[in-house]
Order: sequence, then structure tokens, then C-alpha cells
Amino acid sequence: MEKRFPIETVKDEFRLWAQWVKPELNLSASALMMCEYGFTEMLNNVLDHSHGSTVSIQVEQDEQSVTMVIEDDGIGVLASLREYFGLDSDVHALIELVKGKLTTAPQAHSGEGLFFSSKMFDRFILESGELAVTFAGDQCTVASIASRQGTRIQMQLANAATQTTKQVFDQFCDTEDFIFYKTRFFLSLATLEGNLVSRSQAKRVTARFEAFSEVEIDCRAVEEMGQAFADELLRVWVLKHPDTHLEVTNASPAVMKMIKHVRGRTDLPQPSG
Repeated sequence: MEKRFPIETVKDEFRLWAQWVKPELNLSASALMMCEYGFTEMLNNVLDHSHGSTVSIQVEQDEQSVTMVIEDDGIGVLASLREYFGLDSDVHALIELVKGKLTTAPQAHSGEGLFFSSKMFDRFILESGELAVTFAGDQCTVASIASRQGTRIQMQLANAATQTTKQVFDQFCDTEDFIFYKTRFFLSLATLEGNLVSRSQAKRVTARFEAFSEVEIDCRAVEEMGQAFADELLRVWVLKHPDTHLEVTNASPAVMKMIKHVRGRTDLPQPSG
């Protein structure tokens, strides 16, 4: 199924889901719920933020999986964030976006929809400007693409998926109060701007980390880390923000050696715990 709508005529993303998308799908109950969440959240972002004129909806299902695509002709999510927050590149905008809790309309949005949607699907691809970022499992990769107008979101999920939306939320939210307390940051994103050597680079990485009580820094695909970068990230920032716990995962032997070095300096103040 493929349809194109003038954005001004789409008043209700849920009704569009219920009328045009849901009837096309044959999914497990868990998969259907995750598709509903991702579709309605991403379409609502188009309606409220894209400043475009049209939105295209594509849905394909085969024997294994369903793929949903939402594409608009607006400003593009990375350009929108760059302009609103005064960021200096699309990569910088992407670094902020993947952390979560980022929105250009805080009166109407929480900045959580894209973060959680990217964790629900087997494959979630966002294309904006000249970048395509893919979330698949616990991995995040970025590729260069021909410059595009607007934003394109592709979401793929197994028809028989058993993971529930609650299980996804429970990884990052308090199970009782439903507070979004934890994020996962893929440090490889920072390497798109260059080798991880300076304190200023570490400060860009840690921007807004204090909005969370736990931050997982996933170091996969990062081969090296400079001393100044590591010291700023894992000692200086932590000393200034004792209420946020940083956890390093998937570190290479070289990165782990540098982490042990900066955390082992007994002549310098070290975080407790």
C-alpha cells in the first residue's frame, strides 16, 4: 500500500493508522502494538514539525516482516534541530537527537517518540540531509547519502515479534513512575566529527547527559580514545555531575586501557563509587 496526502488534510495520525494502515497488516499482538506506536509517533512528528506540504505512506508485508515508510518534503529533522538549537552541523544534530529528550516544541512534545521508536523495531532508518542513521538491535550505524529534502523514516519488524512496548520502555524508564531515566549513547557517532582526542569533543558528547540518572556509553566501533577526551568524559564530567551514573560498554582493549589510565590517577580527584 502506498498513499500520499497533503499534510494540511491529515488532522489525526491515529485515524490514518486505523483507516489505511492497520487493516493491511497481519501481525502478532505485540508487533501490531509496536507498529501502532512507531507509526503514530513518527507521523505526528511530520504533522507538527516538518513544515512540509505532503507526506507519503508506504506499507509492505511479506511472510517474514512488515516495513512501514513515512516520508515528507519538509525542512528535515536534522536541519530543524540544527536551526532551533544553534548546532553547527547535521552530525552535531544527530549526536543530540539519539540521546532522547530533545524536541523543538517542548510545550507539545516530550522528545521521546523517536528514541523509543528506534528501539522497538528490528531495523529503524532515519534519512535527513546527507545522513542515513540505522538502528538495528543494539547497534547504530551512519552512512552518507545524496542530499534529500525532508525526512524519510523506515521501520521494519518481524510479523511474529514477541517483544512488547512495555519491555522496551522498561529498559529506559522506571517501572513504577515511568520516568525516562536512562539513555544509551553510541560513541561512534562522535567519531564522525574526527578522532576522539579533545576535551571540547567530550563536552559535546556529554551535553544534556545530566537530564538522565543513568547513561550507557556504547563504545563499539571506537578503536582509540585520547587522554584528554577520556579524562573529560569519565572523570571531570562525572565529578561535576555525581547524580548521573556513566556506564561504559563494549570498549576495545585500547579504549579500556585509556579508561583505566584516567580512572587510576591517584594524584587527581576521582569520582566516588
